[in-house]
Amino acid sequence: MSSRMRPKLTKEILDKEHVDVSLKTRCLASAIYECSKTHPFMGSVLQCLTISYGHQIPTAGIMFNTDAKRWDMLINPYFFCKKLDLLQQKAVLLHELSHITHKHPLRVPFLKISPRKRMLMNIGADMAINQFIKNLPQGCNQCPPRNSGQPCPNDLCPGYGIFVEDYKDIDEKTKKEIPWERNRTMEYYYEKLLQRFEDPEEDEDGDGEGNAGGGANTGDLPDTLDEHMWDGAAEEGDMLDATEELVKRAMVKARLDFSSLPDSVKELLEDLKARRAELNYKALIMQAMKRHAAGHDRKKTWTRKSKRFGNKAPGTKVGDLPKLHNYIDTSGSISIEEANEFLEVVDQFLRVGARKCKLGFFHTALYKDEDYKLGNRIKREDIQSGGTDLTPVMKNILMKKDDLSIVITDGCYGDVPVESWMKPGEKWPQTLFIISKGGSADHPLKRLGETVKIPDVSTKKK
Repeated sequence: MSSRMRPKLTKEILDKEHVDVSLKTRCLASAIYECSKTHPFMGSVLQCLTISYGHQIPTAGIMFNTDAKRWDMLINPYFFCKKLDLLQQKAVLLHELSHITHKHPLRVPFLKISPRKRMLMNIGADMAINQFIKNLPQGCNQCPPRNSGQPCPNDLCPGYGIFVEDYKDIDEKTKKEIPWERNRTMEYYYEKLLQRFEDPEEDEDGDGEGNAGGGANTGDLPDTLDEHMWDGAAEEGDMLDATEELVKRAMVKARLDFSSLPDSVKELLEDLKARRAELNYKALIMQAMKRHAAGHDRKKTWTRKSKRFGNKAPGTKVGDLPKLHNYIDTSGSISIEEANEFLEVVDQFLRVGARKCKLGFFHTALYKDEDYKLGNRIKREDIQSGGTDLTPVMKNILMKKDDLSIVITDGCYGDVPVESWMKPGEKWPQTLFIISKGGSADHPLKRLGETVKIPDVSTKKK
């Protein structure tokens, strides 16, 4: 939760922020009605959403309920009912829903970045959506300048959101102000913010672990209007399912079919389907790895007594765990992102037991082949590029005879006459081919093992 979240609700706060139940009911109902008039489908979504008042946060926030596996909205009653007028209340509700339709809670929690960078990403998320929402709070006549870091002395001031029009670059030659572009993604604004607000406590190796814990905001960052309660505790699959379920319930309520939905919602559903396909592909790889490299549970040994017959029979011990060998094509057909996503699956597999695993890089030669350690990731400087020839990899597979060899490539290469190397009756070692996005599953060596294709899907980020 945000650093502005209140850790303790005192009696003084509750007394000060008390709002009559009838007013809370009337404000929320009126705001949802206003949304329904101008944004009919969003109004239906709000009617299907669990919305609660609470003093735990100073403004409002959307959150994923990990127990109920649903999206909830939490609103501070004093902020919503006393500080905002009706149009501003409507704008805040639309702001919270826009985070979901732009898939911000589905992306931000799973990024491995420092708390300060996460705050910059949250600011970028607000920039990406606020430019499309009218009547968002923009302070009052007593407010200090925006981004000054100074609070407004007016207790009933609604505060103000983050607007892209407040941010400009200075041309080094002409010294003219260059406004930041509108209609860009959260990630675009995040990159711009990184240039504007450097991290004073960034760790030297830049691995994103700096500034852990509190103190991520040193006072120079603007506050977002709402609370971004995206802590990453939920499973991404659950969040995808809950988002789709919320949209479908709203469709039923509004009596709409897919063709009648707003374009942004259609795109959301298509992106959810695409992302689920990506997650399913990882599950397919995991299943294939388990299927081809199942460990031997126990094996007999004379170094241990038999529990039943003592020294007259061999005892048992944990069997040899399977050896896994990964080969990644670095000729340019596999992106570093795809390779590292695959290694995340490898890590899950290795956590099941102390399996031996090696990682090799190849193009026309197997130029690197070494033990793989759990959690290692590929860096750009680690790899070489070149043409693609699987001959050295296939020779290594036949020579090593590991329990499972996995080749990650695009499938675009010539055939290799592996049969000419094998003895009569010899079986080819178990091999799994993983084909990259845009690659060919109809590759020349598919006869040697199972092939899993990475779905060629893309999600348009907002």
